[in-house]
Amino acid sequence: MLRKEKKTNKPRITLEELYTHKQPNDLWIAIEGKVYDLSKWAISHPGGEHLLLNMAGQDATGVYNAFHTPHGSGFKADKLLKHLLYVADLVSPPESALSRDFRELRNEVDRDGLYVTSVTYYTILCSWLAVLLVTAIYLTIHAIDVPTTCLSLSVVALFFQQAAFVGHDSAHNGITHHRKTDIIIGMVVGPLLSGISTAWWKRSHNAHHVVTNSVTHDPDIQHVPFFAITPDLFKGGAIWSYYHRRVFHFNTIAKFLLSYQHILYYPVMSFARWNLYVQSWLLLLDFKTKTDFRILEIFCLFTFWTCLLYLLSFLPTWPLRVTWLVGSHMLAGILHVQITISHFSMPTYTGPTFPRAPHGEEFIRQQLFTTMDINSGPGNNWFYGGLQWQVVHHIFPRVPRHNLPEVKRRLQKMCKKHGLVYKSMGWWAANKEILDTLYKSSMVAREQKVVSFKHSLLYSGLNAEG
Repeated sequence: MLRKEKKTNKPRITLEELYTHKQPNDLWIAIEGKVYDLSKWAISHPGGEHLLLNMAGQDATGVYNAFHTPHGSGFKADKLLKHLLYVADLVSPPESALSRDFRELRNEVDRDGLYVTSVTYYTILCSWLAVLLVTAIYLTIHAIDVPTTCLSLSVVALFFQQAAFVGHDSAHNGITHHRKTDIIIGMVVGPLLSGISTAWWKRSHNAHHVVTNSVTHDPDIQHVPFFAITPDLFKGGAIWSYYHRRVFHFNTIAKFLLSYQHILYYPVMSFARWNLYVQSWLLLLDFKTKTDFRILEIFCLFTFWTCLLYLLSFLPTWPLRVTWLVGSHMLAGILHVQITISHFSMPTYTGPTFPRAPHGEEFIRQQLFTTMDINSGPGNNWFYGGLQWQVVHHIFPRVPRHNLPEVKRRLQKMCKKHGLVYKSMGWWAANKEILDTLYKSSMVAREQKVVSFKHSLLYSGLNAEG
């Protein structure tokens, strides 16, 4: 089936020609067959300029449709497109059967009301968080010994974990579908009650969604010197992160840590929350990076730490205070296992463009290739907070958490029709697969020679002559 293309007086360009316009000062992106020059406007993009840079020189239709639904910022985005610099029409190949079925599935999900949020569901969820918070405060204030302190820190850890899931929902405009309202919800469960910046989370997480498991572009897998899920993250001696805008070196420290990363995985995860605190402050204090509601977030973070330290003062001794603070954060580390479990063991690729798909199928194949679900049921869905449905969430990021199982059923049916793998496995099997992946990469790290940056492949590429 051929795409229906309206005749315009704009020049027609090919995908190859589009790809030549991928620099910050020459940034072209195609959406639904229209090519826009976003060079000057990119810095004004509400989601951040970095997301557009990731899609520069490409057909971004799949990503655009996933994130700009009518049940979020869609209508605003569609109206905005009419005012952007429309410079050419893209010469599109025939629409594939998969592309056609995926488009029909998107329309079906919208038509059947699966973007509509259940007020009852989130009322119950907010009540659950309130009970956990009040219980955590009460138990901490009345803790007098090791057993009562351990009980209180356990509830605190559970609150941190469960609040993060609501923060994740709000960051995707998946609760009210009104951007500012969801941002306020995110402010409450994020910086105010959990100490983690909503702005930082959205900036990093949205990039992860656009370039999932890209060695060079996805911040969620760029954890050298602690983790490298693929040798591609260190085999050249160094790798440049297009998100962090810096080099990750394979130095002596990195070699040692990566050689034992399968052993260090759970210990590092138990302290990972502290890194989120640091990253939150780094972004909010970086006034060169555009950030919405910066002052409000900083105020919320100060309030969180003031209240946390005040709550700690109720514990009668310093050993109990240290036990409470360290123990609650270590136990909350289960969240970081949940965050990484759907991607760390999945395949990776290099660059911003997924290289193994026909035109028009890049987005859906990329997400199926790099993401997996965790099997769950009515008895433990609460524990995963929607993160167990990562494949369908990545493909339909605006769908409310409670509707993901139904969308998953329909998506799996489409995947089966086209012979696509929709990966899903149990919790323990998925954990084993992560450890196996880290182990295989660690064996390569042990044999890899440490090279100075000036002798790395990256340095050679940056300084190529001729």
